[in-house]
Amino acid sequence: MKNEELQVDIVDYGSNFEGIAKHNNKVIFVPQVLHGEKVDIKIIKETSSYSIGKKLNILKESKYRAEPFCDVYTRCGGCSAQHIEYLEQLKIKKNNVKVLLDKYKVEYGTLKNTIGQGLPYYYRNKVQYPISVDKDGKNIMGFYSKNSNNIIENSCCYIQDRVIDMLAKAIFDILDKEGLKGYNRQTFEGDVRHILIRRGYHTGEVMVVLIINNKDIFDEKSFVKITNKIIALNSNIKSVFLNLNESKTNEILGDKLLKLYGEDYILDKIGDYKFYISPKSFFQVNTLQAEMLYETLKKNLKLKKDEVLFDLYSGVGSIGIFLSDSVKCVHGIEIEKTAVDMANLNLEINNVKNASYIAGDVKDKIVEFKKENIKPDVIVVDPPRKGLDEKSIEYILEFNPSKIGYVSCNPSTMVRDLKLFSNKYEVVSITPVDMFPHTAASECVCVLNIKESTKK
Repeated sequence: MKNEELQVDIVDYGSNFEGIAKHNNKVIFVPQVLHGEKVDIKIIKETSSYSIGKKLNILKESKYRAEPFCDVYTRCGGCSAQHIEYLEQLKIKKNNVKVLLDKYKVEYGTLKNTIGQGLPYYYRNKVQYPISVDKDGKNIMGFYSKNSNNIIENSCCYIQDRVIDMLAKAIFDILDKEGLKGYNRQTFEGDVRHILIRRGYHTGEVMVVLIINNKDIFDEKSFVKITNKIIALNSNIKSVFLNLNESKTNEILGDKLLKLYGEDYILDKIGDYKFYISPKSFFQVNTLQAEMLYETLKKNLKLKKDEVLFDLYSGVGSIGIFLSDSVKCVHGIEIEKTAVDMANLNLEINNVKNASYIAGDVKDKIVEFKKENIKPDVIVVDPPRKGLDEKSIEYILEFNPSKIGYVSCNPSTMVRDLKLFSNKYEVVSITPVDMFPHTAASECVCVLNIKESTKK
């Protein structure tokens, strides 16, 4: 019952690292508590199938409890695991994958320990800071509190690149002093919606994108003074863009992009390979862990020089290019044409001659490959959070590759898809990789081999 106060034992974790208790055969989700703790809670939300509780007092504390290092941790929605020791976070992420595998009754060979980050701080190479106004009309910048549009200001974000964090605050001050107003998400009024900054981990190159809501100032002339002040902040700022987004949605970037200064792209590296990064292109936000992710995929796939590899949902080609030196050739498919253009630029800058990328829907392009009698020995997929669609799975099964590498940003849909492959393929290994320390998110590298009994 809402507002009821209870004493409960925390018996498990939810998918967002919240603690799970049970009372009268109903599950209660309680944020910021740990498995094994006994706590006093207050029910703040009640539904027919579950309740949500608020921690009041810890009666028995877990030995894995850690002191959060951010002073707005309990209010900001960016992190959900700072109260848990880092090594324990890695164990929980592995166990969350195991729970899903057991739920879907997926047979697998080895579920490896989560690969953690040596220094699990200041890792994000891209961030978008929402800009708004408070109740007094004052401009504010920060991050949203969980499940709301309320912005929580902070002095330092410990999971963002420090250069990015400091630049954002300096740029915010410039915009504020120049009289631009933050975006009001209730009235849809205001000038500036977000400051987006990307920084190459290895190169140090910086890109700044100002996302505005006012088409009347969407021109270079309106931002000459602001642009000059921004590029004076840091000699590594290589690009400044203006993006117009007048939609009443939560989408961050709009369709219209205007370059105010510098280059079209910045550069960074994953392993030995260079990659162009544009304002809209996808690039792994944790560069060091991306290298670990790709190395794990390469090692576990045991690639051979005579193998043909299909890179599906290929984005800007980072996975296929990284694997290209271990196979005969790479064919990449990506639905976003701009990403394919970037992939082909990345091929050129890395002098990779044995790979090609085409734009289109995976399920449509796979049909074209079949008509041309191009058959893969290995298929690598890195689908969006929703996982693979049934048609793509059907075509992959028809292609009959000897190996499949599945890179997932959503273990739940990954496990669902593994079940659909299970009649023909065995899951050899699954390796969680902690791309996002102190959050509940993780990625997995999964390798499947065709069963001897199903080979054609």
